[in-house]
Amino acid sequence: MSEIFDFLKKAEAERRKTSPAIIAVPIIEAENAVRAEPSLETGIEEPLTTEVEICSADKFDLTNASRQIKSVLDPLTLIGEQFRLLRSRLSLLQKQRGIKTVLVTSSVPEEGKTFIASGLAGVFAQEPGKRVVLIDADMRKPKSGWNFGLNGSSGSMGLSEVLSGKQDFHGALFMSLNPQFYFMPSGPLPTNPSELLSTRNLERTLQIAAESFDWIIIDSPPVLALSDTTLLTPLCDTVIMVVRANSTASKLVLDAINRIGRERISGIVLNRQKQAGSSRYYYKYYYRGPKRDKE
Repeated sequence: MSEIFDFLKKAEAERRKTSPAIIAVPIIEAENAVRAEPSLETGIEEPLTTEVEICSADKFDLTNASRQIKSVLDPLTLIGEQFRLLRSRLSLLQKQRGIKTVLVTSSVPEEGKTFIASGLAGVFAQEPGKRVVLIDADMRKPKSGWNFGLNGSSGSMGLSEVLSGKQDFHGALFMSLNPQFYFMPSGPLPTNPSELLSTRNLERTLQIAAESFDWIIIDSPPVLALSDTTLLTPLCDTVIMVVRANSTASKLVLDAINRIGRERISGIVLNRQKQAGSSRYYYKYYYRGPKRDKE
């Protein structure tokens, strides 16, 4: 893993010259206003009241969510604290740079990008008053719905239907009840994902999302070997790269960063990082309290 840390140090030194430093967050392993919404088909502005409930149907809870997601949302877990640390750093960037749309990706498959995107949407939603939407833009191998326990039941509508003009934005949303956030699945798998992402409907979709939500988290396909993510990144405010600790070669990470553009990346998350003994002690001390002296 030393090669990745060496790479991150070099990347940070280069970025300091021209842009904000990369944030590297280790994720511990764990299995009233009336706004105008542009029409996706015609571009005609239609009234949209954002203070009313966005999605009146298709609600779900996280009863059947994965064990890992439940652990992230638990305020008394170490992995949950790691996600809240990432949330606080992104919130600071929002105050400094006004970011709102965060794309989460990786260089290659199986690095945990969907888990990071799903968990991040959940912890953002736990902040009072924050409106959050997670969009699954991986229209090749979507997995976000499985993290939430939807298990394929969300496959009949989603982003592909919105981009093809068959469904309006808000009609393609599911709503989680606790915590409350919105989820747009990838929808039926199209035969032409790259072509759909090349249409103007993608930009309009993200504009509508930005008008309705405080945070838009986008789960995108891996960068290398596919053009999908490079079509998404210019329309997003910032990019988070997920790197699987002790697994992904630094050359692949570097290739992915160069393809996206260093100036677009605000953070690298090391996923499945082993727990440090000092971190476990610190956590136990503050959440369980110090041991009482024997009388």
